[in-house]
Amino acid sequence: MVKPVVLHLGESIKYNQHFYDNDFLARFDVIQNDALDRPSFIQALKEKRYGDFVAIFRPHFQSGGEMGQWDDELIDLLPSSVRIFASAGAGFNWADVKALGRRGIWYANGAGASDEAVSDTTLYMILSVFRNFTRAQLAARTADPERFTATHKLIATISHNPRGHILGLVGLGNVSKKVAVKAQALGMSVHYYDVVRQSQDVEEALGVTYHDTLESLLRVSDCVSLHTPLNQHTKHLINRDTLKMMKPGARLINTARGEVVDEEALIQALETGSLSAAGLDVHYHEPQVSPRLAAMDNVTLTTHIAGGALNTRINFELNALKNIFATVGAQGELIGQPFTPVNSKQVLEYLKAQS
Repeated sequence: MVKPVVLHLGESIKYNQHFYDNDFLARFDVIQNDALDRPSFIQALKEKRYGDFVAIFRPHFQSGGEMGQWDDELIDLLPSSVRIFASAGAGFNWADVKALGRRGIWYANGAGASDEAVSDTTLYMILSVFRNFTRAQLAARTADPERFTATHKLIATISHNPRGHILGLVGLGNVSKKVAVKAQALGMSVHYYDVVRQSQDVEEALGVTYHDTLESLLRVSDCVSLHTPLNQHTKHLINRDTLKMMKPGARLINTARGEVVDEEALIQALETGSLSAAGLDVHYHEPQVSPRLAAMDNVTLTTHIAGGALNTRINFELNALKNIFATVGAQGELIGQPFTPVNSKQVLEYLKAQS
């Protein structure tokens, strides 16, 4: 029996070999992409080198992106047989998921796999920006007794416990719901703003306070943590104007995407002291970190590792496999929906129009 074909982008399976060998390969044939730059990948699609494949599979977010942005140029070349693009990773700014949806192609990410790790990293950032842990660590690593003593004395005069302060969450998804619980364990009050308000039951269960505008949230928060995808609406969501709305001496944490924050405006706010500290896991020109931010000892910086735990990698890979398995049948037919769809609205509109 001829099995439907899945186009595999990036590195091979690493963690879920049993499911891959015994379940996935029983239903699908897998072809590895061998066109490792954009021009050659475009040519491969034009030549129909991979045939009428039914799914695109990218199990590891750190590889498989050699063709660059998934825009109309690439999407228009996909065969009509494609049902789903299943990828690891929580972000999806590198793919036009709406354009995929208008072709009836589900885009499914690794939502859920990194929630615990990202929320833990956010908690670390919260502690660091209130307690000046980065400043202390930098001083300790000099092995200079004078700087050690000076920093020891200084930090006690500029640091605060998170308890009793307001944490403002921009976006209340699965990650930030976990952040809310963990921050409340530190004694913080949690407020949030989101374009879609949670139900009253969810708000009461989490003990969070809703704001109907971003400005309202920024004006009351002692620390603002960003949990929003990067798109045309959220690029530079935090900018000169919104930074001016924040309380004097407030703190900003970004574990979302670098371009959600206008980096130059952030630097100015830190240099003038209107912001007292920042914690950044993501960066505007990643992997290049701003040298100006790197020189500030009131800024905690990490290398986009918020979700970087082995548990995350295992589940990203497994979720991508299972999303395809749930969506495409043994004849290449559409049999259901992925577990973690991103573009449901566009796909469902397409399917309705086709029926």
